[in-house]
Amino acid sequence: MSRGIPENIIEEIRQQTDLPELVGEYLNLERRGKNMIGLCPFHSEKTPSFTVSPEKQLFHCFGCGASGNAFSFIMQMDNLIFPEAARLLADRAGIKMPEKKRYSSAEEDLKTRIFKLNNMAAKFYAYHLNNSNAGEKALQYLYQRGVTQQAIEEFMVGYAPAEWSGFFTFARKKGVAAELLVQAGLVSPGRDKGYYDRFRDRIIFPIFDISGKIAGFGGRLLQGNGEKTPKYLNSPETPVFNKSFILYGMNIAREWIRREKTAIIMEGYTDVITAYQAGIKNVVASLGTSLTSNQARSLRSQTDSAVTAYDSDSAGQAATWRGLSILQSTGCLVHVAELPEGSDPDDYIREKGSEAFLKILRQATPLMEYRLAQLKRRYDLSEPGRRREYLEELMDILMAAVNPIEQNYYLKKAAEELGVDEDTLRSELKKRRSKGNRYQQAGKKEVAENQHRINIKPAEKILISLMLQSKELAKLSRNQLQLDYIDDELVRQIINTILEQAKIEKAVTADKILDSFEDPKIINIITEAVTDPSLQDLPPQTAKRMTEDCINQLYAVWAQRKQKELQKRLQELEQQGSEEEIEALLREHQHLLKKKESNPYQLEKGGDFNG
Repeated sequence: MSRGIPENIIEEIRQQTDLPELVGEYLNLERRGKNMIGLCPFHSEKTPSFTVSPEKQLFHCFGCGASGNAFSFIMQMDNLIFPEAARLLADRAGIKMPEKKRYSSAEEDLKTRIFKLNNMAAKFYAYHLNNSNAGEKALQYLYQRGVTQQAIEEFMVGYAPAEWSGFFTFARKKGVAAELLVQAGLVSPGRDKGYYDRFRDRIIFPIFDISGKIAGFGGRLLQGNGEKTPKYLNSPETPVFNKSFILYGMNIAREWIRREKTAIIMEGYTDVITAYQAGIKNVVASLGTSLTSNQARSLRSQTDSAVTAYDSDSAGQAATWRGLSILQSTGCLVHVAELPEGSDPDDYIREKGSEAFLKILRQATPLMEYRLAQLKRRYDLSEPGRRREYLEELMDILMAAVNPIEQNYYLKKAAEELGVDEDTLRSELKKRRSKGNRYQQAGKKEVAENQHRINIKPAEKILISLMLQSKELAKLSRNQLQLDYIDDELVRQIINTILEQAKIEKAVTADKILDSFEDPKIINIITEAVTDPSLQDLPPQTAKRMTEDCINQLYAVWAQRKQKELQKRLQELEQQGSEEEIEALLREHQHLLKKKESNPYQLEKGGDFNG
């Protein structure tokens, strides 16, 4: 799996990387006994099941099965392949890597080139904003909006010239292939021939991933441009950019979100920049009005509290509610800050100041309460038809409640306002909940099927765990265990690798053995085995006895299967009259029977040739 990276470099990276510290840069972790726990960033959950072992330098989620070491975590978190993860960790630890050509791959090379190209594009746009006559109007527009030069530099804001192919021509002169420019989403092929820039005459906002690399761009048209062209335009999906995963400003805000213990969610780039300038730094933008499940997970991994401060004209849209409900479903406490009609955070902060805006944030209303208040404003409950429509929406809102106590409280209030029997509403809610649970279970099944899980025999799991805790137990297994005893091919690969490593290593650890594999199912098997609390800190004699028991169990199952195979083959040979082969099979059968007598895990009756 090292892909040509010298083993001594990988080992140095391992030694210089503390997994809890690394994970702590992405998630909130709390001490729980010997381990650290937090909310899993790879699936939605309300109760922490993501466990990090400082002792073993491994992580494992008991909810979805995600697991591995420092390399695995970075690969899954930042969507990297192994050499990319190794380089990132090496840079983080100040370790010099060998020349890239020794371990590059097509996939890694493409993503690396796109990141480098995005960086080049950001510098190109920044230059034209600050140093060109064409960019002067964009720069003045930003100044008029109160954006300072310091913020422009910190967020790397730029300007894309109005020319049809300004950046394309620049990049081609630098030797960049047209195909790569298309793959990065920076240019598009013309209908007939040639290429044109995706971003033209727009203020450019680089969009950073959580690790601080430029994954894509957002472009805003300057005022006065045609109505047929969209006001905002983002990069298309590329190998490094997926809009549904990224929150604008998260690379800067995550430290402040943890410090303030809450996240403020806004809608646009300038909202975030203006708030940041005003000293409100725990802010991110959802790159649109609706949060996705991936963005919600990213937020939930940092905090359990969020306040939305969307533009007043989008705060009541259905897409907004869906996104906030997704965030609420993760267990996050969601409040809604209501801005005056016709305003957005950018305008409000510039006009009223940060203190006035903070006051609105402090007065934010719980999501459920806000939605019900909005609902009541829209309906005249004195009209029977409108009451029915109100009731339909009311049930949907109550169904979205995460906390049953909150749900019950608002159900009672709604019954009073409608003047109906509380039990009637409760009965209707119960029917809808029952229907909803069927969909939820289907969803849970789909999620479970997408996780890298595999069921293995308890004896196999215990044996893997014990072999990775003690070289003596690995040596014992090498002397007594045959790989034929293992049914599952993945488990056989794991055990064979452990046995091979035990011949040459002073100690074989799970953290190190994981680097031999790329299959996420194998990584899950190993990590789950070595993080099982019931298999930790066993007395040496107990561990030795358990190892022998596991080997004997695996042998017994194998021997039973082998006897059935021999019996079937013997019957075939008896019909053919092959005496030599029959005698060979009988000798093999006798050998199995002798071994059976010394094995505490006896074969079932009827498992031999005599029936």
